[in-house]
Amino acid sequence: MSSELLAPLDLAFWHLESAEHPMHLGALAHFDPRPGSDGGQILELLAERAAAIPRLRMCVRGVWLPIGGAAWVADKDFDVHRHVRRVRLPAGDFDTEAVRVAGELMERPLERGLPPWRMYVLTGEDDGAFAVLVKLHHALADGMRAVAIGAGILDQLAAPSARRRRPVPPRSWLPGPRQVA
Repeated sequence: MSSELLAPLDLAFWHLESAEHPMHLGALAHFDPRPGSDGGQILELLAERAAAIPRLRMCVRGVWLPIGGAAWVADKDFDVHRHVRRVRLPAGDFDTEAVRVAGELMERPLERGLPPWRMYVLTGEDDGAFAVLVKLHHALADGMRAVAIGAGILDQLAAPSARRRRPVPPRSWLPGPRQVA
């Protein structure tokens, strides 16, 4: 089984966590309804996208050396549906309920021994509006890594028509051959 040691800062985040001081971060995104879509379809799309990201299929395990170290290892029993869940919001103002429920979900610690992330599709009544809460352990992602994971999961929701092509920079932006004096 292949493994990769946690970087020192990620290892610190992993060891600093306690019940009183969880070390996860989250993002809540609200989406307007799309004709013909429902929470179940959104859930399956997100599950498929998340399962395609290799790091999200890995968990943290302690290692013998270095002492106190830990490594990312593949979760041999990975089931994306353990991580991506649908939560139906109670009746009321969708935005208010989504924020309240997201707060409650963020209070819960991530389960050690599993890949350290969760995603929730928060659905309201019949208007089709939904929100997505992504919850990641700080050892898994911070800064640009979190943005990359979010983009890998959510980009199809933001652009439901055709897949967007990555823009190609103008030729003047590309580095040319280096001149040696």
